[in-house]
Amino acid sequence: MTISDRKKREKEIRRKNIIDIAEKLFFEKGYENISMADIAKGTELGRSTLYLYFKNKKEIYLAISIRSTQILNKMFKENYNKGETGIEKVEMLLDAFYRFYKEYPDYYDVNWASYKVLIDHDQPPMEEIKRSRIECFSLFGKALQEGMEDGTIRSDIDPVKTNLVLASTMQNVFNLPPTIQMHMKNNDLTQEELIEYTVDMMIHSLKNNNLIKGGSKNAN
Repeated sequence: MTISDRKKREKEIRRKNIIDIAEKLFFEKGYENISMADIAKGTELGRSTLYLYFKNKKEIYLAISIRSTQILNKMFKENYNKGETGIEKVEMLLDAFYRFYKEYPDYYDVNWASYKVLIDHDQPPMEEIKRSRIECFSLFGKALQEGMEDGTIRSDIDPVKTNLVLASTMQNVFNLPPTIQMHMKNNDLTQEELIEYTVDMMIHSLKNNNLIKGGSKNAN
């Protein structure tokens, strides 16, 4: 390894360590309550050294958001390949989204809160996040289109509008307002039960019932 390669590797390791420490601080205390001084103290770096790697905490937050998006993308791709038909792939993708929400709650918050942070949306990290999210969105669209072609999904749906409905519905059931939580409590319902019921309703609304009844893709 050359001196140049070693310095580059050391810089990458230090950058990763900064992100790791900042991530822990953000997750424990909240983005708004952490300053660059806190991050510098946590990483045992001088503030001037920290600024060589990141201009501000927004850039660090975006780096964490990229991590979050990469995890979600990986889960989507793995689940997508588990489905054999279009409708199965849609169901697998919804399951991946739910598991991401359950298993990585902090990353879930970062993934969606990154748009709420006051940032310059033309920054390269933001563009990378947008590309990754478009890739996730495209997988759902691909599954819907495949389902329409293989006959497992209704042929009269609009793939783009349906994709947006699926995404917004899942977001809403993940982030329930107080009134809905009150009604759930009064009816002895858990959020997990509501999420599972919501997914079941969406899948049933997409299924090609003619195929189910007639057992043929060509059934009318």
